[in-house]
Amino acid sequence: MDEMRKNNANLANQAWRKKPRAFAPKSRRGCKTCKIRRVKCDLSRPSCFKCQSTGRTCDGYDEMPLASVIEIGSSPSQTGKANGAEHYGSYQPQPAQWQTRDQYPIVQNLGPFMILPVTGPGQAYALCFFEYISIKHLNEYHPCESWRNTLMFFSQTVPQVRYAAIALSLVHQNYMDRESSDRVHQMQSSRGRLPHNAPLLYYTRAIQLLLNQEIGDSAEITATTLLVCYLFTCYDHLAGNYVQAIKHLRGGVEISHNFNKAIMGGKSPYEDVRHSEVRTLIFQVTKQIRRLDMQAVTFLVDWTPVDIQDRLMSQVLPSDGAFHSLDQAAEYLQILVARVMRLRNTEQQLSPWGKMPPLPSWHKDIVLGQLETWSSLFERMLQQNSCHETNSETCPLISLLRLQHTIAWTLLSSYGPGKEMDYDNFLPQFQHCVALANDIAAVHERYSGSLGPTFTPDVGIVPVLYIIGAKCRHPVVRREVLSILRKRPIREAVWDSTCVARVIERVIEIEEGGSEEGELIPLWQRIEAMSWIHLVKGQSAAKVDIRYTFCAGEGTHTESLII
Repeated sequence: MDEMRKNNANLANQAWRKKPRAFAPKSRRGCKTCKIRRVKCDLSRPSCFKCQSTGRTCDGYDEMPLASVIEIGSSPSQTGKANGAEHYGSYQPQPAQWQTRDQYPIVQNLGPFMILPVTGPGQAYALCFFEYISIKHLNEYHPCESWRNTLMFFSQTVPQVRYAAIALSLVHQNYMDRESSDRVHQMQSSRGRLPHNAPLLYYTRAIQLLLNQEIGDSAEITATTLLVCYLFTCYDHLAGNYVQAIKHLRGGVEISHNFNKAIMGGKSPYEDVRHSEVRTLIFQVTKQIRRLDMQAVTFLVDWTPVDIQDRLMSQVLPSDGAFHSLDQAAEYLQILVARVMRLRNTEQQLSPWGKMPPLPSWHKDIVLGQLETWSSLFERMLQQNSCHETNSETCPLISLLRLQHTIAWTLLSSYGPGKEMDYDNFLPQFQHCVALANDIAAVHERYSGSLGPTFTPDVGIVPVLYIIGAKCRHPVVRREVLSILRKRPIREAVWDSTCVARVIERVIEIEEGGSEEGELIPLWQRIEAMSWIHLVKGQSAAKVDIRYTFCAGEGTHTESLII
């Protein structure tokens, strides 16, 4: 008996040797080339960067199975239930690690949610496009992993957000197909697509669900409404419905402003969620919407951000002489840039079309001093935290902040009517800005993995390139600007690189038309103020109507340019 027990113990001790090695499950989302090579794919579309960096040809991606859309963040057993048409599987998310450089509290538990079923391959394709393309583009200039996770999570679990996300995804696909020169890619991407009127149908459905939701001050309703406002703003920018986009933006700004005011005043109607994760999510989307509010002054002359005065006065500079993070530096700079643009827009309204009274000159001196202080704090922060320089995501943001600071300082330094000749003194700053813009464009080209069209609701390099092309009269610098704008189609809110390039070309024709090569453009031949309206007709950009005046000249000139 003892001998039998001893034999059984020996067999048990050696049993592990006979077990096959457990391998991790294979990824079903990588490109075909990375799957064959058995390496981790970075999932860049339309071709992955890992293949490009090693000189290989990326063979593209398989069609994502329907279950793959549902399985994100859920277990296999829950996925099976979620695919049912009538029986919805409940989803209890695992603790989500949503903090790093985003400065948001860690979301420990969002409570019980349900993964919505996907009806048909067209909707599955749209959700996949939203996850892998649209979300990536929306956060191109200000990468934030927690915000990406939030968008994807709510598009899976909340019907209103789901329909708004699908509508945005479909209109984004239409934009990329329209602007792409790769006809083969267009033919492949059209397979399994929803009908041409599908974006508007999903857009309308999201509005209906918003109107039919419960009336009250629920924080969940506020979070959902803000998310849909953000997605609708992006949708209408891409669709060319700029007036409607601004209405959605203004609505989101007012909701977020009232929420923040109530929280800060201690009179919040959201007592049940004062310290909950939903409040954190509201602050997340509020941050995105308020940045768009600040940036709207770059394309709307009469736009004033809702709380620009309060935020500027309440913004306290670090006591230790440096910013604590890139996020803090970016927030303070966007306020200063908005102030600069308000001063410039006031000048444009005065000359030649506006009726607003001039602002005191000391406003200029105050903002110039704040810009100088910002630069000192920013550079000191980079010196104290040299690790930022090696981070692949923060490096483009550092260059973007330097670019926006330099152009804001240049604009404000030449502030005032009749100062067009003064721009010639800022040639080094313009050259520096072009170099920074070129670097940023190159980084984002590698980020997206192609020269295909991109869209983001954030304002980045396009308005800066327009300012340089319009105000810097050096012919070489102007041609470099056109080269960057023409390299790939870029949409930043209402700023369209193709449209801006066409306007700059016309400015060059007007200002350099009567001058010899290398000759200084005289004052009377320089354009002082210009505005334009980008008219979109159907599925293609039709034309741009421009309006401008010359320095020391009378009368307004109008033209229509075919794009």
